[in-house]
Amino acid sequence: MGIPGLIQAIGTGERISLSKLAIGHLERNARPIRVAVDISIWLFQVQAGRGGRNPELRTLFYRLLKILALPIHPLFVYDGQHKPPFKRGRAVAARSHGSAPIIRLSKIMVDLFRFPRHDAPGEAEAECARLQKVGVVDAVMSNDVDTLMFGSTFTVMNFSKESGTGNAAATHVTCYRMDCAASPSNVMLNSPSNAMLDRAGMILFAMLSGGDYLPSGVPRCGSKLAGEIARAGFGEDLLEIIDSDGPDMEVRLSEWRERLQYELEENESGYFQTKHKVVRVPETFPDKTVLSYYAKPVVSTKSEIDVLRHRLRNAWDQEVDAVQLRRFTADTFDWNYRSGARKVTKLLAEPLVCYRLRLGKQASAFSANQPKLSSSEVPMLQKINKSRESYSTDGMTEYQVDIVPVDVVGLDIMAEEKNPPLPSPGTTASADEDEEELENTTDPAPQTTIKKRVTKRYDPYCTDKIWISKTLAMIGIPDVVENWKKAEAEKAEKANAPKKTTRKTGPRKKVIDPGMKQGSILKYGFLTKERSELGSDKRLQLAKITDDSGS
Repeated sequence: MGIPGLIQAIGTGERISLSKLAIGHLERNARPIRVAVDISIWLFQVQAGRGGRNPELRTLFYRLLKILALPIHPLFVYDGQHKPPFKRGRAVAARSHGSAPIIRLSKIMVDLFRFPRHDAPGEAEAECARLQKVGVVDAVMSNDVDTLMFGSTFTVMNFSKESGTGNAAATHVTCYRMDCAASPSNVMLNSPSNAMLDRAGMILFAMLSGGDYLPSGVPRCGSKLAGEIARAGFGEDLLEIIDSDGPDMEVRLSEWRERLQYELEENESGYFQTKHKVVRVPETFPDKTVLSYYAKPVVSTKSEIDVLRHRLRNAWDQEVDAVQLRRFTADTFDWNYRSGARKVTKLLAEPLVCYRLRLGKQASAFSANQPKLSSSEVPMLQKINKSRESYSTDGMTEYQVDIVPVDVVGLDIMAEEKNPPLPSPGTTASADEDEEELENTTDPAPQTTIKKRVTKRYDPYCTDKIWISKTLAMIGIPDVVENWKKAEAEKAEKANAPKKTTRKTGPRKKVIDPGMKQGSILKYGFLTKERSELGSDKRLQLAKITDDSGS
């Protein structure tokens, strides 16, 4: 997707945990980060999903759960009717806009999560960049590098797992910042630009090496040479000529081509590592129609953006309808019976707790005067068990707390239809169904001497332990956090306090009974000491001393 080689030309970007990015923005700005999501790219990527019914939508479902758990205000942007008539060498049918089943079902799913969505007039990535530049959103999430070329000043890409996290879940994104001083958002506070090309350079790069609208590009001009030309400033000069649209535009374009051709052949200014005499810039370069697709894409007008701003004022932070989501998963993913309801409860519990903590709401789906679904006596979110700093969140502090999943989600699992009996050994279960989630309706197998690993069956009616961000905990349960801090401070104080010792360091004093008379021990016996025999050397010394004293 996008422009081959452009990522290598602009640099590697900054790899950061999506949790840290979102939490950091919440701490600095006291509101979630607003992100325009190019869902068209997501729908293209998730088609790689396998197993079960509608695996691509199931992958999207998991991504939406991740966003629900984080302090993110997403705006999902779909492609519109006025896209360029061709892309990647193939014609684009405008009449098929929005008619694909995956697009229709994805919109239903986004609505059930109570996330806002927006239909772009043209391409979604261009509209996302437009919304970010005018401050409707703070960042753009897309894996299409075209978003950078369309002018987004803060783009997050490649939402995927990070090596070393120990799991396969997507946790990190790659951030690209451009022209931070001109950005209306302070999401990039004190963060310099980390892209090696500006927007004009990226557009020229696409025209030279080839992109979605011009796959071939200039003959013999690869991505490496295109990057050198773009960094030399030719892109900025080209856009300045096109934007002027004066009567002398053709003359100025001809002069621009001649200057570029001369530098390629002679390398007089030292822009390139070597001369490129075989590269010839065509007289028809650049194609003005293709250039307009990159430089002037079809996006929302100012009045349309004002309408969107007004619509988004109350579009976020709506309560998620778990019952409707449950019905959708049953119809779309075949998550039927009690096992399906249990699966939805397991997936929704933790994101809903984080979501409600940020909003300052209670974690339970039921008010204090309503009966709960569980009989658990353990109070939810009333105690912090321990803390950690995880690699998946780039070292942010998290607290472990207790919840009862069925009371958080509010689905009456026992009201669902019972699971059918387990399939016979000769058949296979559904790819969606986890074996541990099937109802155990068969007799237990006889015990053997071989020890098998026993996996504890998930019970949504029992207490479950989850990890929540320290920042969200301070918003939703500040008293619990303060009690935890006091308890930890007391533990640290006791651990650092000097230990009292009863052992004396000085010499022990001899204890004498003052009532004992001298010689009392003689009543019990006599002490004698044998005289030791003198050695021959000693006797000679004594004899010599005696003789000397006598003389």
